[in-house]
Amino acid sequence: MAEIEWKGAVWKAAYGDLSVKDLLTILKGFGPMEVLEFKRGGTCRGQISLCQFEEGSKEITIHDLEVLGGKRQGQGCDTLQWLKQAFKGSLFVEYPELSAEEEARRGSLPFWVRMFREGLIDGLECGMFCLYPEMGEFELHRCEGQIREILDSAGEVAGANASPR
Repeated sequence: MAEIEWKGAVWKAAYGDLSVKDLLTILKGFGPMEVLEFKRGGTCRGQISLCQFEEGSKEITIHDLEVLGGKRQGQGCDTLQWLKQAFKGSLFVEYPELSAEEEARRGSLPFWVRMFREGLIDGLECGMFCLYPEMGEFELHRCEGQIREILDSAGEVAGANASPR
């Protein structure tokens, strides 16, 4: 399986096998849409897909993103800025479907909403709601309320399942 270093990260096909030439063509936005894996030093790794539209604009979709290492504070923001700069396009997140307990334990919806508010991502799609560029403040508050309800309900379930000491 081919791997290349490009724009400060090591890239390879997430599924299947691509040649170095195919990887470069996709990374530059001229190839077919493929899911690519990247690892950027010891700071982060993830999976993205790229799409270039006829008018020349690009869309980057994050399928998975993990911040690595001991110092994680700020690394997510840095990674998003790096992706936007490297590909010069709109950044969207495809969020996995998680149960309330999983969201509370390992989810990151509050982070993504904050990144949307700060303009580091342009949208997010998950089973419960979508964040999109033309979204109004009222709709955004409603989504944040849904997240709080999910996290609160997960906390109540965890508390009810806790064994007494």
